[in-house]
Order: sequence, then structure tokens, then C-alpha cells
Amino acid sequence: INYVMADEFDMIVLPGGIPGAEHLRDDTRIQELLKEFDGMGKKVGAICAAPIALYSAGVLKDEYTCYPGYEQVIKNSDFKEQKVVKSKNILTSRGPGTAMCFALEIVKQLVGDETYEQLKAGLLAEFC
Repeated sequence: INYVMADEFDMIVLPGGIPGAEHLRDDTRIQELLKEFDGMGKKVGAICAAPIALYSAGVLKDEYTCYPGYEQVIKNSDFKEQKVVKSKNILTSRGPGTAMCFALEIVKQLVGDETYEQLKAGLLAEFC
């Protein structure tokens, strides 16, 4: 991680799960990388419990979502019970059942609406 350069990437996405999300929250290298991505206005994503790492780094924006119960840990102002929430350059999602919608939104953010719509239709993911 010491050699990862934020300017070489379009987005960083953190996986969820425990204890992984806690390790991401507690790793100073990850925390600095998150701050660097956010400071450059780059896209940052986190699913399940991983938004706790974004909160710890101070990059979580006003609106977000996370695995049920972790909003009590984050205590940010505007928790949403949605599958995926985009707030400025930050993308969050709730958990395993919302992973497909999260992945599709990542596609939309990185390559655009047309590819997103084609992929969503091909996957029969109308629920997203």
C-alpha cells in the first residue's frame, strides 16, 4: 500500500464484512489513501460495514447507507435505507443483497449511463 498512487486510479472501493471493515478503518495507510482519493475528488465506494472506514477517514459525505446497525456507529446526519447512495464522489451500499446494484452503479460512475443501462438489462437487474 505504501506504493499505491491515487492519481493512477479512477476509484477505490472497499469491501464489507467483519472484521475486514474494521481492519480498513484501523489501518492508517488505508485511511490516508481514502483522504488522498477524496482530496483529489476521485470516486470512493464502500459496501456493507465498510462505510465505517470512510467515516473514520472523514470522507463520508452527508448522505450514505451501510449494513443495518452500522449507522449507529457512524452517527452521520443523513443515513438512507436505500440499496445504493451516491453523495458527491462517495458511493455506499447496504450489503450482500445490494452488491449487484452497487456494482452496476460503479459501472455507471466509471463508464456512463449507456453501458450501465445495457448491462442492467442484460443482467435482468430491473430491481436496481
